[in-house]
Amino acid sequence: MPAVFLSGWTALRAAGMPEATAFVWAAVLAQAAQVWGTLPGTVRLQRRVFGQARPAFLRAMTMILGVLAFQIWYADPSFSQRLISIFCAAYAGLMVLGVRGDTDILDRFVPVTDDTRVPMSFRRHLLMLYALVAIMVIAVNETLVVLDTPLNTRVVALSLLPLALHYFFEIALRLSCPPLEDDEA
Repeated sequence: MPAVFLSGWTALRAAGMPEATAFVWAAVLAQAAQVWGTLPGTVRLQRRVFGQARPAFLRAMTMILGVLAFQIWYADPSFSQRLISIFCAAYAGLMVLGVRGDTDILDRFVPVTDDTRVPMSFRRHLLMLYALVAIMVIAVNETLVVLDTPLNTRVVALSLLPLALHYFFEIALRLSCPPLEDDEA
């Protein structure tokens, strides 16, 4: 949710909030918007795969709200960025498990219906690209933190990063994996 992050930062700075606090609040708003945007699909997938979503949903939402609240309380931009790096590292680790054959991971991140004949190699290839994108996020994020870049530069970089990574993913997918033929899909 780059638009939420950028507009939140701009509005909070215009309201006179200090840079560090505005950065953390804008980051938390963007993270909350991301969770809110993916929530319906996640619940549907949990119901389809496991038959129920409530217990896992409640645990996940409790943890997410706790992390968001802690970020606001701690109010350190570097800490908020490190959390994003930790999340991306965990995500990349899950993708590697899926590539290595964990069917639960494959079914959660690259779900297919029973009547679809999507090759396993294609599903694993998608997971490799997902992991690569997560690693690229970590590289950019940690570079911004280590170089101690000004917060306004971080906001711009982190707002443009999802767009750049989206185009990278789409181009890499098309260049590295030919489209499936009608008789293969």
